[in-house]
Amino acid sequence: MHRIIGWLAATIIITLIFGSVYVTLQQFGRHSANAAPAAAAAAQVQRMGSEPTTEPRLELTADSGVFIIVFGADNKPTSTTVSLHGAPPDIPAGVLETARTLGSDAVTWQPEPGLRMAVVARQAPGGVVVAGQSLTPFEDSDRTSQLLLAAGWLGSLVVLAGAYAATALARRRRDGVNTAALKEGTP
Repeated sequence: MHRIIGWLAATIIITLIFGSVYVTLQQFGRHSANAAPAAAAAAQVQRMGSEPTTEPRLELTADSGVFIIVFGADNKPTSTTVSLHGAPPDIPAGVLETARTLGSDAVTWQPEPGLRMAVVARQAPGGVVVAGQSLTPFEDSDRTSQLLLAAGWLGSLVVLAGAYAATALARRRRDGVNTAALKEGTP
């Protein structure tokens, strides 16, 4: 029984190691999705007071690059580089208020099903600058990591099961030889 507990403990340790690696990679990928929007928001905050953003509006899609929306004190967009179904997208008011209160906020925003964005909001003079980008490339990378780690985990469990089976078989043979030797009277 104690041998099975040792093998079970090894299985749990392997599972925890692979699970920890996955969680670490997933969190690193998600946090890195905020880097470009944070840089764009910071650049826009520095440009505040100069000319408004006049870049062409792109439709917000799963393939969207970095976008910027500037909100006034009334939470209405004053300029934007992106639209959703032809209109400026609505960012949740709580994100804007948190940015005003704490100086910044970083969230995952889902304006509609199948469309997830990494969004960074920064307090700016007279409003809030929101920058974001699609999470699709990061989530695709996460799925690849998940598949590779699952394959490694399963491979490790197969090796562990093989080692357990080989150990059990060797023990049975050894016990069988010892039993036969005792029956013959040979030590």
